[in-house]
Amino acid sequence: MLIISHKADPDGVTPVILSKLVFKDFKYILADIDEVDKFVMDNIDEEIIVVDLNISEETANYILINNKNVLVFDHHLSNIHMNKYPFIKVVDVDGIKQSGTTLYYKFLLEKYNNDLLNKDVTKKLVEHVRTMDTYDFSITSKEEANNIVVLFKIYGRELFIDKFYNVIINSNELYSKEDLNLIELENLRIKRYIEEKEIIEISLDNKKVGVVFAERNMSELGNYLVNKYDYLDYVILINVDKSISYRGNNKVDLSVIAKKYNGGGHFNASGSPLPIYLKEKIIKEIFKDAIIKENNDV
Repeated sequence: MLIISHKADPDGVTPVILSKLVFKDFKYILADIDEVDKFVMDNIDEEIIVVDLNISEETANYILINNKNVLVFDHHLSNIHMNKYPFIKVVDVDGIKQSGTTLYYKFLLEKYNNDLLNKDVTKKLVEHVRTMDTYDFSITSKEEANNIVVLFKIYGRELFIDKFYNVIINSNELYSKEDLNLIELENLRIKRYIEEKEIIEISLDNKKVGVVFAERNMSELGNYLVNKYDYLDYVILINVDKSISYRGNNKVDLSVIAKKYNGGGHFNASGSPLPIYLKEKIIKEIFKDAIIKENNDV
């Protein structure tokens, strides 16, 4: 079995933790949105589960015609049309807002129910991930749920997986005292970082848009900026090393904006990949006489 999930945040990584509670033998790949089709097709003869990501219609049609063993659990509104395929489940709202993690968790409970999946600490992890990924604070407080995002940024993907797998196996508490101390220090660092960022205001498609260049804390920074500059229609955050994020406050459907640039997501939070060769173009713009080696990954 192969699990392919989103590498960007806890909602993409937590399905790996849940899989470890159920399957003794599986592989996983943490991917970006533009990598999914390749990874699926490269492993098409295996049993594949895709979480918090989706595939193209071309790949979906191939799977349908050839009766391949693939399941997709997605919650991005921009992919809702993919529900027409019987092996793809896209749910944006189902009573409460769903995340990729919660959709996959429900599937595991229905098919592979066990004591570890039913532990309170497992349920709390799933709910905190859902809360922060959907910005639905009707059940769990924002401050409490945000701790999961902070720890993800501190530990990174692989250590996050190991840490919370061991928490579920060995503990009944999601956060230790040491975790809470780390979270407090990290929140102070994040506060300083976002307050120092400068925004560039532009007009784009007759909308007032703020643009900021940043390499970390995109969600926190985006939320801070859309509230500070509430006259803007939305904010674009560009991480030149990774991707582009879009954040808003109920004024513009950002899933539509992101789709225009080969991305997708939700109404108030979406993303898109960087243009091909952007880094190379930046180098040439600054250093006009530069000759870039063809084998450079830029």
